Amino acid sequence: MFLLLLAAPAAWGRGRAIAVLEYRAGVRSAPRIAAEMAREIADLTSNQVINPEEARLKLGASIDARVARCQGDAACLARLGSRLGCDEIILVGISQLGDLIIAIQRIEVARRRVIARLADSINPRQRLSREVFRGYLQRLLPSADFKRYGWITIKTDAAGDEVFLDDVPRGHTPLPALKAPATGNYTLRVRRPAHEDFVARLDIVPDATVEVAPTLSRKAHAPRWYERWWVWALIGGAVTAGTTAGLVSGLSQGPDRIPAIVRQP
Repeated sequence: MFLLLLAAPAAWGRGRAIAVLEYRAGVRSAPRIAAEMAREIADLTSNQVINPEEARLKLGASIDARVARCQGDAACLARLGSRLGCDEIILVGISQLGDLIIAIQRIEVARRRVIARLADSINPRQRLSREVFRGYLQRLLPSADFKRYGWITIKTDAAGDEVFLDDVPRGHTPLPALKAPATGNYTLRVRRPAHEDFVARLDIVPDATVEVAPTLSRKAHAPRWYERWWVWALIGGAVTAGTTAGLVSGLSQGPDRIPAIVRQP
């Protein structure tokens, strides 16, 4: 018997906090480019995302004017990032010279510097697909951002239980949460001396924690020699034959000695 709980996304599982901000140079077409970019970051990575609307809620509607005044300067934008409580800013700049020009900067807030940038031009009537946004992000973000993980916590009622994940030893309880690539299926085994192994098949999804609280049952021990029916059948036969004293003396030697008193009729 065990408890299996799919918990909310683990706090330690979330990556960097990234704010997606937007600067428009008098352009009204393609209104949701920055919002779509934020959504793709949330869907494809384990990073925390502050989309443009959330940034406006945090700092007020004047944030758009503040972004415009920064004119792409990394130090200026990093100060806004500090107020938003984020690690990085992705600034989506949109202007138009016939084609729509999209210029994207990735800014590290702590060091106030640009760490990646790209530019693209598209037809103003073109709707950007998810594949296009994903292509942008793969050029902007490190590849490790696209590796997703889930966590497994194991809560047993004893210390020292040995834990295996897909037959790989992962230590003894109590253990910190086990990290596993997601999405994936795993076999969890918990082993304790003199107990039956606990085995469960787990489905791990990104950014979530599966909590397992196994109950391990004691193994049924094999009967000792003096608990077996045929031993007492032999003793009964020996008593009938008048050889009781010698048989009991012989059976009572060894590590599993038991007191025996047999009376002659």
